[in-house]
Amino acid sequence: MFESLQPAPPDPILGLTEAFAKDANPKKINLGVGVFKDATGRTPTLASVREAQKRFVAADAPMTYLPILGSPNFGAAVQRLVFGEGSSVISDRRARTAHAPGGTGALRVAADFLAQVCGKPKVWMSNPTWANHGAVFTAAGLATGSYPYYDAKAQRLDFDAMVSALSQVPRGDAVLLQIGRAHV
Repeated sequence: MFESLQPAPPDPILGLTEAFAKDANPKKINLGVGVFKDATGRTPTLASVREAQKRFVAADAPMTYLPILGSPNFGAAVQRLVFGEGSSVISDRRARTAHAPGGTGALRVAADFLAQVCGKPKVWMSNPTWANHGAVFTAAGLATGSYPYYDAKAQRLDFDAMVSALSQVPRGDAVLLQIGRAHV
């Protein structure tokens, strides 16, 4: 049944981690994908996470399933963080929040939603973006396009080119915006 499957092409960004692992230079620094590691190679647990764990255990709350969209209180807190306290986006109920199993899982949930509910709009993604992004949207039956994002020569966000391109996206299409992650 599976003998005809071909491996997906290697992800060039994840390949950086493999190259890092193979590099014998003791002064190397991993600036690729992953999480922060201290000088000993360990990923430390933030004090805020330890405190949250203590509070969770101390509350002795039942371990039950969350609603389909996740914790309503957490979703409301995320909306306030993203849009600001008192934002009209929240008060006008234009924002929706749902938990998902990681970034790729969230993209797949969004892709399926767009395909099933929104008439299969074209999805515009930054260039560069992660290699799996286009594949996730294509697998859901959606067409994709790209907009400029990064000026490699200046090593900075190409804000003017990005805004100019996004202003040309047809009404009804979807735009994937990534916040908090630099692409190089």
